[in-house]
Amino acid sequence: MSSLTVPTIEEVYAAKSRLQGIITRTPLLKLNYDIPNAEVYLKCEQFQPISTFKLRAAANAVQILSAEEKQNGVVTASAGNMAQGLAWIARKENLLCQVLVPDTANEVKVQAIERLGGKVTKCTFEQWWQAIVTHQSPMLNGHFVHPVCDRNVMAGNGTIALEILDELPDCDAILVPYGGGALTTGIACVAKHLKPSIDVLACEIETAAPLAAAFHHNQVTKIAMEKSWVDGIGSSSVLDEMWPLVKTYVDNSIVVSLKETASALKILIERNHFICEGASATAVAAALWHYMDYVQNGKAGLRRENSTKPLKIVAVLTGAGIDNESIIRCLNETL
Repeated sequence: MSSLTVPTIEEVYAAKSRLQGIITRTPLLKLNYDIPNAEVYLKCEQFQPISTFKLRAAANAVQILSAEEKQNGVVTASAGNMAQGLAWIARKENLLCQVLVPDTANEVKVQAIERLGGKVTKCTFEQWWQAIVTHQSPMLNGHFVHPVCDRNVMAGNGTIALEILDELPDCDAILVPYGGGALTTGIACVAKHLKPSIDVLACEIETAAPLAAAFHHNQVTKIAMEKSWVDGIGSSSVLDEMWPLVKTYVDNSIVVSLKETASALKILIERNHFICEGASATAVAAALWHYMDYVQNGKAGLRRENSTKPLKIVAVLTGAGIDNESIIRCLNETL
């Protein structure tokens, strides 16, 4: 398997052009919740046509395929969001779309895949993870679009950073929920190219934080993960292919608790009237209760002449794939 590299800035700008008319340029809105010495902004990817950022990645990856590569349709292994993106663009281009989904996947997301025309094959988490690692599955036939380890996927995700820094050029930090690493790394490589002093931090949940373990040990480290209501992020280890890229472009990982994530989700619902998945809320929790500690401990890469100005922090909201029961429990503070 060839060595994976991040997309060039030219490839990301090409993706931006390719995606015009397909994706939505999502708004960057201020969080209606004050914290000392900082302003928190929300990059609202839940407003994409499929309510998730993954449409950027999937559409860019499919648009760039040759007719021969598209001949037998497209396949992927996904817990939900990438599959929705691939199913949406496949239907638009009249392609067959098959998806390998772990049996732990959020049923709301599985139903969304099927509504968009994707053919779902369920398997154990171990079988699903093997497909992620090997870039193939004996259960599926078609061109495999990897949800993470693909330059075109990262380039599509990198367009988010172009939009953030176009609208908020004095942004100090971007906080990104960390799943497999394509979103975080795609954003980070672009943001660091355009503004080297910016902080780009991954956000993980306490029940499954392999990137924090990798940063701590300076190598890919297998961890014990627990299932929680925060799905779509977290795994037992960082992908070997992604680790060299992540440690080069991503500054660190902020791990948040389930309680903090639930509180952040409640704030999003009550203050901004946004319905978001748990993964999105990890970035908000990190912005509200952790990033300032990161700065005060001297870890941030900030190089600002006037430190009296409030820090400008962007939390990336990845999508809106959450079930009604979790929303009700969140509002009742029983999540």
